Amino acid sequence: MTYRNRALLNLAHTMPCFARFPHECTQWRGCEPAHADWQIFGRGTGYKTPDWAFASMCHEAHQAISAKLNPEFSREQRQTEWLIAFVATQNHLYENEKLIVA
Repeated sequence: MTYRNRALLNLAHTMPCFARFPHECTQWRGCEPAHADWQIFGRGTGYKTPDWAFASMCHEAHQAISAKLNPEFSREQRQTEWLIAFVATQNHLYENEKLIVA
């Protein structure tokens, strides 16, 4: 079963865009959770990755990094850019005490 947590995903709407590749950033309209799109994070046919595996990105960045919507990025580029944003997202969540380990 894939881990789902709406409250965790909602945190992305309060965070900045952590995409570092060139794009027309629309974070002023809010950000959204961009899930990992690879098997190591649990992605598979009919399976989305767990909700903890997201990077906070604006809508434009989320679409730009999507394989279906933007074939300009290679698979390796998409993974690298997503991973950069994922690490920044995790740092932000813990440093700003949005996630606390009890």
